[in-house]
Amino acid sequence: MEKNVLPSRIAHTLFWWGGIFLALLPYLILNFQPDWRAPWILSPGRFADNVVIAARHVLIGATLGGWLWYLVSRQNLFTLAKSWWKQPTSLNWIWFAVSFVIYAIHNILLLFPLPFGPGELIAASLGRILTAFIVLSLLWLTAHIASLAAPRRLRFLPWFIPAMLPGFLGADALGIIFWKNSLRFFVNKIDEEGSINIARQLSAGGLNHTTFEIVAGLILIAVLLCGLCFLSFRLSQRISPRFHFRPQIAVAFLAMVWIGLAAEKASGFAWKSRKALRMEHNSYEVHLTPLKPSPGVATFATSWKPLIVPQPEVEIAAQPDIFFIMLESTRQDAIQPEHAPFLSRFRDEEAQHLGKTWAAANATHLSWYSIFNGQIPPHWGDAMDQVRKEKKIAASPLIATLKQAGYRLESRTVCDLAYNAMGPTNFGLPHELKVLTQAAPDTPMAELTIPEREIEIFAQARKSLLTSPSSGNFHFIALDSPHFGYDWHPSFEPPYSEYDESAMFHAYPEAEDIQRVKNRYLNAVAFADYQIEQFVTFLKEQNRYDNSLIVITGDHGEEFHEHGSWFHCSSLEQEQTGVPILIKWPKGMQTPAHDSASHLDLLPTFLDFLGQPAESYAHLPGQSLLQEREEATQVTITSLCGITGIAMAWERAGYRATFRWEKPWASQFPESMHLDDLTGPNGSLNLETSEEWAAALEAHFPDAPDRFFSQFEFVPEL
Repeated sequence: MEKNVLPSRIAHTLFWWGGIFLALLPYLILNFQPDWRAPWILSPGRFADNVVIAARHVLIGATLGGWLWYLVSRQNLFTLAKSWWKQPTSLNWIWFAVSFVIYAIHNILLLFPLPFGPGELIAASLGRILTAFIVLSLLWLTAHIASLAAPRRLRFLPWFIPAMLPGFLGADALGIIFWKNSLRFFVNKIDEEGSINIARQLSAGGLNHTTFEIVAGLILIAVLLCGLCFLSFRLSQRISPRFHFRPQIAVAFLAMVWIGLAAEKASGFAWKSRKALRMEHNSYEVHLTPLKPSPGVATFATSWKPLIVPQPEVEIAAQPDIFFIMLESTRQDAIQPEHAPFLSRFRDEEAQHLGKTWAAANATHLSWYSIFNGQIPPHWGDAMDQVRKEKKIAASPLIATLKQAGYRLESRTVCDLAYNAMGPTNFGLPHELKVLTQAAPDTPMAELTIPEREIEIFAQARKSLLTSPSSGNFHFIALDSPHFGYDWHPSFEPPYSEYDESAMFHAYPEAEDIQRVKNRYLNAVAFADYQIEQFVTFLKEQNRYDNSLIVITGDHGEEFHEHGSWFHCSSLEQEQTGVPILIKWPKGMQTPAHDSASHLDLLPTFLDFLGQPAESYAHLPGQSLLQEREEATQVTITSLCGITGIAMAWERAGYRATFRWEKPWASQFPESMHLDDLTGPNGSLNLETSEEWAAALEAHFPDAPDRFFSQFEFVPEL
């Protein structure tokens, strides 16, 4: 008999592992054939979601593999299923309770930033608690079924996924508390470049850890969670040895909970405000009932204008020097005399008056793309796909035009331009610059601190200009000192002595905590201000200043808990999207003042300045700042919208319209979008019907549909 048992166990194990292997096979093939992607495997930039899908497929594959063995070994599947259904099993109720509490708190945290009334918040929280219980219970039932189908000695393995859940949810909750952003957002971005480079993604966020350190830390956490899960199982058995899990009772109880959830959702339509219903629904992706409110106050069918690359049409005669300085994470109101005296004078005395000025997005790679290419940010996704698949891409229109005009093109940055293909999508692949300096890994530049890199690239630029012709030079210089963790060189004396030593943000900060972090940030802005002043002084000494064009801007802003969040990449609030745009024109040029401007206006302005006809850039979403115009709608769009879900904002004459659509993280153009709100000087317009909202949108933003869309049609409610 023992001779038959051993082969039987081996065969069962092989079938079980075979099911797992087949489930993972499409993902394994993807590593060797990146162009072959199964329909259910999501595109790069969805790493976390693909991990969830793969985990689900592993559980299904393992279960089917086990069942197939039972079928091959001629066991009665119906009898087996019936016995499993009635068989009581020891329940790790402590771990389940811990997971449920963390999951419920996680879900409720999503509700607190929303402007609910007390009753609406309590009801929505109840719905989230019931949802958390159902989702967690279904996961445990799935793990239980997969465990029963496994070989006896491997029945613990399917429980690895439930063991990991509290850790993931806890980390995700911290992300929501600190950043108003989900951990899922960051994990999704790990493979956005087409390959997995955790260290580069962290470095772009100001955190310097090696991939080995990250992976080792994750393994250690996984081992710790599994150990705690096992200990809680033993403790659960000791405390309640007769408390067992019975599938039929669990399913019946789940049905009752679902009925309660459906009742809460249905009753909400009778007394909750439309806005509360909409915000509650939009803030969470898991919905277990078919009941849902309108996703916005008005819906529009859209077709976006296609990307048309402007081509130089006339020869460029004049070649004044152009200096473009990018200030990382610098918001518009950071330019103040107390800590940025030079840039404040430069703005008030030298630069064109542009009023309120906006970034194209709340993330570096999206804003850079919009500046150099003159396109709204979602086009970056197509450019990134081209870099991934073809390993080549043409330089942006700005670079191509300047190169054709005979400019000597030099770019010096203190960051790694491989991050999200920032180098290729703007400078081309291969690049078309005379000089391209960056802090790529394993280069001497990468060994320096951020302030040391900045001092070095300014020194390189000055040295280059000493041997360059008197005109026809384009220098792009990108500074990172105002990026988190906000740094400056030890030789620089910062204006604020009371600052946070490590820029460590707080979950629920006091006003003093916020000010100390902000003071550190403003000290870093002051260091950048000092360096720019030194460089401009050099230009004046070399008689290059008067006839040069100087552009200074930020790629995005930085929030300091004004809306409950830190930093950027989590919303389209003004603190994250309002940036300085300072333009000093060659001496003697007369330029009009404007009430507002944005990054999208820079390329048409450059083309206009370089003598290109208006027809060559009229199709671009931005407008030349050298021409008189009525105040235009400024648009900001992001794929990094945090828990707000707001993917686009329009700003004009004190009014703001915000929009959402499905899958904003995809960097793709939606076919329909929903107006989330329209606010003015006195807050939301609070209109009654979708027709009224659509009419108000047209009245306050008359130029937007024609500039950005080939179709923008209001869809009446049924």
